[in-house]
This record gives sequence, C-alpha cells and structure tokens, in this order.
Amino acid sequence: MDNSKGRGSKKWGVVGLCFGALAMSSVVRISLGIAAPTLMKEFDISPVTMGYVLSGWNWAYTACQLIIGPVVDRFGSWIVLGLGAGVWSLSTIALPLATTALALFLFRAVFGIGHSMLIPAQASTISKWFRSEQRSTALGFAFSGSQVGSAVGAAVCALLLVSFGWRSVFYWIGAANLLFAVIWILFHPDKKIGPQTKLGPEGETRTEKRVSIFALLFGTGDNSLGVRLRNCRSAWGLAFGQAGYLYAYHFYISWLPSYFYVERGMTDLESGIVTSLTFWMGMIGTIGGGWLGDHLIRRGFKPTSARKTVVGVGMMVATVMVITAAYTTQTWLAATLLILCMGSLRATTGSANAMPIDLAPSTSVASLVSIQNFGGNVGGLMAPIVTGYIFAATGSFTGALVTAGAIMMFGAFSYVFIVGRLPEEEKAP
Repeated sequence: MDNSKGRGSKKWGVVGLCFGALAMSSVVRISLGIAAPTLMKEFDISPVTMGYVLSGWNWAYTACQLIIGPVVDRFGSWIVLGLGAGVWSLSTIALPLATTALALFLFRAVFGIGHSMLIPAQASTISKWFRSEQRSTALGFAFSGSQVGSAVGAAVCALLLVSFGWRSVFYWIGAANLLFAVIWILFHPDKKIGPQTKLGPEGETRTEKRVSIFALLFGTGDNSLGVRLRNCRSAWGLAFGQAGYLYAYHFYISWLPSYFYVERGMTDLESGIVTSLTFWMGMIGTIGGGWLGDHLIRRGFKPTSARKTVVGVGMMVATVMVITAAYTTQTWLAATLLILCMGSLRATTGSANAMPIDLAPSTSVASLVSIQNFGGNVGGLMAPIVTGYIFAATGSFTGALVTAGAIMMFGAFSYVFIVGRLPEEEKAP
C-alpha cells in the first residue's frame, strides 16, 4: 500500500514536471510573437520575412523529430529533456545579440533543436506511469502547461516590452527557463538512462519489443500484410491529423498578437492581454478535454470511440468559430470567438496525444509520437509563413483565418477516418 501511494505521488509529480516544461518553453515560443511588431519596425523586417523568422524554431524542431523519437526511446526522457531544456534556455538568453532577420532566425532555430526533445520525452514518461483510462487526463494536465505558459507569457512579455524594451524579454524568460532545466534534472523521480519500460499495476517492470521508426512508418518487419498496412495507416493518420491541429495552433502562437494589433486596432498591451485570455481558455479546454476523454472510457466507451469523438467534435467546432471570426466586423465578437475557438481546439489535445501512446509499445512510444509531431509541425511551420504571404498580398488576416479553419477540418478527418482502431488494455486488478 505504501509503495502504491509512493508511486501515485511520483507519477503526478512527473505530470507536474511535464507541465512545467511545456509552460516554460511556451513562454519562449510566444515571446517573439509579442515582440514581432517592434522588431519589424526596428530592423525594417517585412511581414513575409517576419513570417519566416517566426517559423525559424519550427524548421529545426520539425527536422529533428524523426531523429529525437528514437533517441528518447534509446536513452530515456530524463537526460534527453534535461539537455534539451538547457539548449532552448541558452539560445533564448543569447537572442538579443541578433541585429538582422537572419540572425533572429538562426537563434530561434537553436531553440527549436532543444525544444524538439520535449513532446517525445513527455509521451515516453506518460506511457510508463499511466494506464489507458488515465492517459488523456494526465496529458491534459501536462499540456495545459503550454496554455498557462502562453497566457502568462503573453502578458509578462508585453509588460517587459513596454517597460524595459524587447531585449529584456529574452534575458528574463531565458534565465527562468534555465532554472527550470536545473529543476528537471534534480527532481525527476526516474533518473534512468536507457530504454523506457512500462510499469504494471503493482509497479513491476514490463519488457516490450522495440519497433523501429521505419516499421511504424512503412509497416516493415511484420509477416502480416494486414497488420503492416493498419499500423502504417495509423502512423500517417496521426501525422496528417496533427498537421491540421498544429497549423491552427501555430497561427495563434505566431500571428495572433499581430492580428489584434494590426487588424483590430488594439494597443500592444491590449493585444497581449487578449492573447493571454485566449490561452487561459486553452488551458480550460485542455484539462476539460483530457478529463472527458478518460471519462468516456470509464463510462464504457471503447478507447477508439472516446478518443475520436473528442478530437472530431472539438476540431469541427473550432473550425466553425475561426471562420466566423474571420468575417465578423465587431472586434469584441471576433476576439470572443477566437478565445472560444482555442478552448475547443485544445480540448482535443489529451485524446489526440494519447492515441500514439495507446498504439505503440512503450519502448517505441517516443518514435511514434515523433512521427505524429513531425507531420504536425510541417503544418505548424507553414502557418506563420502562409499567413505572412496572405497578409502581404491582401492586407488582411481574413484569408489566413479561413485557411486555418480549412486545414483544421482536414486534421479532424485524418484523426477520425485514417487512424485505425486503438488496442484496449486489460484493466488493473
């Protein structure tokens, strides 16, 4: 009994550390969006060029995904994420050295390399400590950290920008992230370097066969053609679905402050506050959607039905809201719809990110998550660039919002109809 209680406190402590990692890195991600209008003026950067700068971290992040997943499966989440947090912190502290768009892009690319280690490492950890009917809730709490970080970060960065100038933003948040890296290294309860293994209901270790990333992508290494095609289909479905999700989300974290500032006529501070409210709603959606996904399973839904219902409905509702916001003339209504859209989109987070954990052996979870994240971030890195081109061509964000809605619908279709049936775990005795 004492061992069970100790394990319970440790696993929720791990969720707290994952929450912190997502919160701190999200402050870094939103920071450049807050500073973008000032940087465009100071360094004479065009909207198209700023779109590339805003996406700089994501190019490196995406390029690293198919490498990082197997690395996490091989060495474990503790050491890999600890090193990643150090890299993204130091690159943020150094960013004020940049005086050109190219230099800004390169510093953000280094941040992206460090940041690429986060999601695969988190998934590997959650896979070890949580069963199927708990994963969506655990992931919901962990991923809510990104919303808290974005919400608090938007307001804090705006305040630092107005009070002390744009360089102070990166000095302060970089130092705070470096402190978190030390906390992760010191307080993570499982300081093991090596392949991740799953714990059973009584804390016993379960050894599972490792599946290569090539087998997950192309179905190699299995004698059953049906199994190969089904697993391959699910991997691609996860990648396409996440592309739709992250395209919309990365519009929010890159261009949303500028949208409120430029198109809706808000001040820097007002834009920061409204953006902050958007991410607070995202936090509510993330936690609530995570709880709902597991609640449906506990009420008798099959994991496949529970996960896909939450993801499909959440992304479709978000699509309707973002397209409606694009065409409304009232600033307050547009802001309200975009705030609610974020809540609906983020409600899908726990279930969408539980799918690869449900599908893959625990020794290969990070690899499948890296496939999902790679596809997702192809969509994510395109969002600021495409938005920059649309805005430069039309002088408006209307087309950009409609595009985000259309790609979200593609993501919903992929999660619901391309991802195959999820396996069911036996209930703990």
